[in-house]
Amino acid sequence: MRLRLIWLILIGALALCGQQPYRPPLVRSWTIREIGNYKKIPTSTLRAKMQQRGVLFGVDEPYDQNKVDGTTLLLKQLYKEAGINVNVVPARIQAGANAVKVEYVVHQVR
Repeated sequence: MRLRLIWLILIGALALCGQQPYRPPLVRSWTIREIGNYKKIPTSTLRAKMQQRGVLFGVDEPYDQNKVDGTTLLLKQLYKEAGINVNVVPARIQAGANAVKVEYVVHQVR
């Protein structure tokens, strides 16, 4: 009985040791898709503001939900400052075995 228990513990320990640590997928690209008829903020301006805030993804950088949330808030704030009330919906789109594309859909709220 004890030998069986030790054997099960050993198998369980080996199974745990064989597991790889979680690695977030790499961001292959990101886009901002603006839907509707309202004055758009130039992408270069958005990119510069994202970089200033530290929420701009680099290519092949690990996915970070905090950056997605920060960008979502930043986009809402920038459009609000421009006098346009928008809703921003982020999406994480699978782009391979360990890769994603991040898309922010921006549309005006009436």
